[in-house]
Amino acid sequence: MSYDLIIVGAGPAGLTAAIYARRALLKCLILEKSLAGGKLNKTADVDNYPGFTTIKGPELAEKMMEHTKHYEIDKAVIIASGAIEKELGIKGEREFTNQGVSYCAICDGFLFREKEVVVVGGGYSALETALYMSNVVSHVYLIHRRTEFRAEKEIVEKAQSNPKITFLLNSILTEIQGGEAVEKVIISNLADNKKSELLVNAVFPCIGLSPFSSFTHELGVCDKEKYIAIKDDCSTTVPGLFAAGDVARISQNKIKQIVTAVAEGAIAAQSVIKYLEKL
Repeated sequence: MSYDLIIVGAGPAGLTAAIYARRALLKCLILEKSLAGGKLNKTADVDNYPGFTTIKGPELAEKMMEHTKHYEIDKAVIIASGAIEKELGIKGEREFTNQGVSYCAICDGFLFREKEVVVVGGGYSALETALYMSNVVSHVYLIHRRTEFRAEKEIVEKAQSNPKITFLLNSILTEIQGGEAVEKVIISNLADNKKSELLVNAVFPCIGLSPFSSFTHELGVCDKEKYIAIKDDCSTTVPGLFAAGDVARISQNKIKQIVTAVAEGAIAAQSVIKYLEKL
C-alpha cells in the first residue's frame, strides 16, 4: 500500500498530525516503537492541558489514540520521534539501571513501596516525580545542583510543603553504590565540597531530555545539539521532510509541553497538505 504521509512517532505531536492529515483525506502510516502516547505514558498527572482540570497521562494518551482511530488511518514525512531521558553520567548509574536506577517513576515506582528513594533534578519532571513517589515510598530526597527551580511556582511550593520530601540543594549525586541492587548514594555539596552518604533503594534521574534524532543526522537537518531544526511551518531544509514535538525546535526558547507538541503536530500536518498540493 502507498501512503501520502509517514509519521515517525505516536506521541502528542504525531497523533495530532495524523488527525489533521486524515481530516484532509491523506493516507497515513504511523510508526511507533513503543506505546502510543509517548511520554504521556510516563506522566502521573496532567493538570495544564485545556479541557481537563486534571487527567492521568496514560488516560490522555489513550484518548488521543482513540481519536486517531476514529479516522482510517511524491511522499511527505513528519518526524515526531520525541526525546529520551538524559543520563547522570556517574559511576554506578548504568550498572544499576533496572536494579534501582529508573527513568520512569510511573513504570517502576511501585517496586519501592515504603522504601527511601532519590530523585535528581530541578525541573518540572523532577518535582512531579518527587510528588508522585511521595505517595508510594516512605521518603523522597530531591537532589538539585542549584537553589532555584525550572518549574512553575505552584508545583515547587507543593513539593516544598510535602513532609515526605527532603530537598538537598546546591548538591550533586556523584556515585551510586550497592550489591545486586542500589543500596546507597554519594552526594557532594557544591558550596564546601563536603561528601555525604544516603541509604536509599532507588534513584530516579530527571535532568532533562535529548532529542531522539540519530536516524536523521546524515541528512544535515539537526542543530548543534541534535534537535531537528524547523521553520515556523515545521519544515526542514529537506523538501517534504517536516518535524514536530520534542525532537524539533525553532529556537532554544521553545518550551516542551503537551500543548506545544499538539500545536506543532497540527502545523506540520497543514504544511504537508500544502506541500503535497504543489507536487
